[in-house]
Amino acid sequence: MLRPLSLAARTSLAAVLALATVAPARAQTAAEPAQPQADAVTPPPPAAAPPAPVAEIEPLVAQVRQAAAAPARSGVVAADRAAVAEFYAGRTAAIWVTADGGFTPRARHAMAEIAKADDWGLEARAFELPRLAPGETSLPALADAEVKLSLAVLKYARHARGGRLDPAQLSRNFDQKPTLREPKVVMDAVAATETPGTYLRDLHPKHVQFERLRHALLKARGSAGRTEERAEAVVRLPADGPTLKLGMSHPHVALLRQRLKLAARSGDAEVFDRELQEAVRAFQERNNIQPTGALTGRTRAALNGPEAPKPAFGSEVQRIIVNMERWRWMPEDLGTFYVWDNVPEFQSRVVKRGQTIHQMRIVVGKPDTQTTLFSANMRYIVFGPEWGVPDSIKVKEILPYLRPNADGGFFGFGGGTDTRVLQRHNLRVSYNGKPVDASQVDWQQVDIRRFTFIQPAGPGNVLGGIKFRFPNKHDIYMHDTPQRDLFDKAVRAYSHGCIRVQNPGRLAEILLEEDKGWSAAHVRDLLARGGNNEITLTRQIPVHITYFTAMVDDDGRLQSFGDIYGHDNRVAMAMAGRPLPLEAPSVASAPLRDSKEARRAKATKQTSNDFFSGLFGN
Repeated sequence: MLRPLSLAARTSLAAVLALATVAPARAQTAAEPAQPQADAVTPPPPAAAPPAPVAEIEPLVAQVRQAAAAPARSGVVAADRAAVAEFYAGRTAAIWVTADGGFTPRARHAMAEIAKADDWGLEARAFELPRLAPGETSLPALADAEVKLSLAVLKYARHARGGRLDPAQLSRNFDQKPTLREPKVVMDAVAATETPGTYLRDLHPKHVQFERLRHALLKARGSAGRTEERAEAVVRLPADGPTLKLGMSHPHVALLRQRLKLAARSGDAEVFDRELQEAVRAFQERNNIQPTGALTGRTRAALNGPEAPKPAFGSEVQRIIVNMERWRWMPEDLGTFYVWDNVPEFQSRVVKRGQTIHQMRIVVGKPDTQTTLFSANMRYIVFGPEWGVPDSIKVKEILPYLRPNADGGFFGFGGGTDTRVLQRHNLRVSYNGKPVDASQVDWQQVDIRRFTFIQPAGPGNVLGGIKFRFPNKHDIYMHDTPQRDLFDKAVRAYSHGCIRVQNPGRLAEILLEEDKGWSAAHVRDLLARGGNNEITLTRQIPVHITYFTAMVDDDGRLQSFGDIYGHDNRVAMAMAGRPLPLEAPSVASAPLRDSKEARRAKATKQTSNDFFSGLFGN
């Protein structure tokens, strides 16, 4: 029988049990966190940070966003519309108009500059500027004006940088790409300045000849006395609108009062009153319009002047504008030291820090084998070069003599393959890098463009003693020539596309002195040794092949050169929106002509007793 524990024993036993309970709990805590008891209170999570305050959007901006997202108008570049929509999606305020009506000073500054576009060889009529009646507070009208001015600014920026036309679409001989500004960059820039007109004006080329041509344009138009900073742009009326007469009410009336510089009407600003009628009649009398005092369509057109008239084809004004446009296609930075070949002038220049330090005559491509317009970097000068015959010469000049002729020969050569043309010019033929006997090739069946024709260095080499290489996809370079008599001619378009230099030795001396510090004597020694010796330049020297038919000399006189390739006409037609004439296909890509046709064509064109004379020469 168990006896009950004494009080002391019970107390001791309770203490032991308490220790036994606590020890496992401590062990559990050391191993892993203890699970909370059912009746424990879980602390609340930390309070979430309050949401960032959302910037309040003006009702006007909301309306602008809606207008910017609307389908693009005809003639609006999709990239411009997208840029405008993106720009206003991140803004909380308009930049051109105010909610209480009217344009901001920033808007007036931009519109005043755009209105002077004709002074820069552009067309002011190409930019649709917004118009607002005095006190206009309608959100849709204000939003439309905001978007319209943004689109006009982007279009002006593109045209100023040369994006009015795509050179590559005008001719395959235009390998030039204007340096345009991204629409987003333009929008951010005009929003960050109170004088956006200055920013837009600064987008025009900084080249000396561009600025000289601009002054020549102002002089030709009789506007040389205009100041650069004219005040407000002329208020223009919507081109489409009803005929307005005495007593009629219309929103265009307020704009008409502004255009005629009449004080704002004390009563209803949209009522066509007698004062306005007399002002319209006086304007009509001054402009040889029947003085009815009513706002007719013809009167609207006259009021929306003055605009520069479209230049007549072939006029001096048109030629200046066309040449200004081609300057927009040039690289922004021509280089501190560069070579400039101007095709229609038949002149080459070496320019250092903006000053011409050497000038010489050049021979350029014939109209049917034009010299392509582009910029590239000169990397090599070759003394005593070999000549690799280009495809155009293989097809047009060599093939007619190699293919059999059933008519009994050409100039007495007789039928069958005749390789004397190759022997006469010391041309070596190879296929896939291996020499071949040209007399054993059936030239009627093969594609001559797959064969390589090389003329070794020597006195008879068509490249003369020096070749200047600026690698490009057109395989065009500058070189010497044994045909020195061509430099005495006024029109020097005789090559197959490459540029022949009047004094290549002196050119090499100037370039190598600048690049390597070599003396003229050292360069002459290299020229005398020859041997297809290629010198790699330490610095690449920019070469710009251009087509400027109008230039202004240091005395301010405008000089004009013949449009030998018809490029002026193509650019002018494109500016006027007229269709361009088709260009003849390039020889390199065109199918080979029939041998008889090729021989007869050559026979017709042959004028020299020595029919080999002048046959070659790139």
